[in-house]
Amino acid sequence: MGIRRFIIMFVMVLIATSAFSQELSHMVMVPAAGIITSGSVDLSQTIGETAVEIFSLQDFSITQGFQQPSVVLTTGTQPEGTGAKVYPSPVSEDLTIELYGETARSFVITIVNIYGSAVRNIELNFTGPYWYKHVEPVGDLASGLYLVNIVSRDKVVRRTMKIEKM
Repeated sequence: MGIRRFIIMFVMVLIATSAFSQELSHMVMVPAAGIITSGSVDLSQTIGETAVEIFSLQDFSITQGFQQPSVVLTTGTQPEGTGAKVYPSPVSEDLTIELYGETARSFVITIVNIYGSAVRNIELNFTGPYWYKHVEPVGDLASGLYLVNIVSRDKVVRRTMKIEKM
């Protein structure tokens, strides 16, 4: 009876561990990345990743590779001053992080779960005035509350916003 119980437990552990062994992260380690901003056009890029090209005439979107760089055409007038917005909340698939400012600035954006663990780290660099809308896919995150910390490297911008993932 003891051996039978041991074998059943052993098989259950093997099944449980193999169920999660094939998960792939959406994060990619690359040797170089960056964002180029010129007027109302923003280009995000990485170097050293597998390329997959997609072109769409509607909404002027171009994507390539795992990082999903894109060309974003922003319409309207740029907000005055320096700031950040995060929307929508609650979110189910795509979270938009909007940054705008009048001088060059670098940002570190961290999405933190309720346990205090960072689930995303995003670095953005702007070489001049910027108005950028970064779309972060969050469909793979568990439902719950998250904090989005936006900090500029010069510490001028420091924002923490709460979002709910549905």
